[in-house]
Amino acid sequence: MLMLDAFSPSAPADNMAVERAALVKSLDMGALWQSCSALINMALPCHSCSLLFDIDDYQPQQGRHHLTETRDDGAHLITSLDVAAPYLDANPRIRWYTFSQIASQDALAPERLRAQNPTPGWREFIHLAFWDGTRLEAVLSIRIRAEHAYLSESELSFLKDLYPLLDASLQRIRSLESDRMRRKAIEDLLYELPLAAILVDGDLAPSYMSLEAKRVCRRWSEDTDKDGRLPRAIEAPLRLWMESMPEAPLHLGNRAAFTIGHPRHPDLRLRLEVSSAPGNSSRHTQHLLILTPDDETDGAVDIDSPRALSSLKCLSPSERKVAGLVAAGLRNEAIAQRLCRSRKTIESQISSIFRKLNIANRTQLARLLN
Repeated sequence: MLMLDAFSPSAPADNMAVERAALVKSLDMGALWQSCSALINMALPCHSCSLLFDIDDYQPQQGRHHLTETRDDGAHLITSLDVAAPYLDANPRIRWYTFSQIASQDALAPERLRAQNPTPGWREFIHLAFWDGTRLEAVLSIRIRAEHAYLSESELSFLKDLYPLLDASLQRIRSLESDRMRRKAIEDLLYELPLAAILVDGDLAPSYMSLEAKRVCRRWSEDTDKDGRLPRAIEAPLRLWMESMPEAPLHLGNRAAFTIGHPRHPDLRLRLEVSSAPGNSSRHTQHLLILTPDDETDGAVDIDSPRALSSLKCLSPSERKVAGLVAAGLRNEAIAQRLCRSRKTIESQISSIFRKLNIANRTQLARLLN
């Protein structure tokens, strides 16, 4: 069983401070584990250590590992909690414990340990357990070198200080990962919708662009345009327009729109709708751009309708224009004249629209899109 010892050398204080700061600032599990394992190696006689998380019925679904002696981080390994499971059942919400404590209450624990690892290279482990209510969320497992049977007061003090620091960091990263998953789900949903949406920062650099917006930008791009930027034919007039605006940014919910023409292709015109994005601040300016090619404004349906957006998703841009005009009540001849196409082409597109939307007539289409 681990005992207190009088003295143990400590890691340099400045290095410890650097890694503590890195742990506090970490934004993902990889960065957290890098700083956490570095701290442990500085402060403890560590043989190896693991951070086990996404735990379901004491079975970790993910893990991060560091093997000190072999210099192999074992990043793809996942360790079982079978040795500790009965002890955890008997001691719910316990914050930390050792293998010696488990063995003192469970005579079968050494046998389970040998079954899991016949020659582990260490004789003692310390577990820091992190809980969400009654559910075990993560375990930090630290295996102590076989020649060390004691931990000093400073080493035990390090563990006591590490627990709340790591607990807060894990909670922050879980929250960040949840936000990232929600954002990705929303982006994946919006990406396929027939909406040319672009999110840009204060320097007009795009951070998000829907599939429809990429299609529009390709039409407006030149060979000399830079990757990761708006086409210059769009960015230049947008920048001039924004510089002519009052100093105060657009208030959330307000929109402004203007139309631009392509400097080299007179037939291309584009309507830009600009609004201030949620989460704007003086340090993090974001603007939402909605692009509508001038030749697609005819036949546009109400894009604020979720049902209309969902229905239009499966149609081509050309079919969406036709569908909007049909829903507005125009007959085939009028649609053909409006879009400068033959009546036969319009009839073929309407048949394709009915088939894709699984409807039978114009009335059903109007109800679907309005």
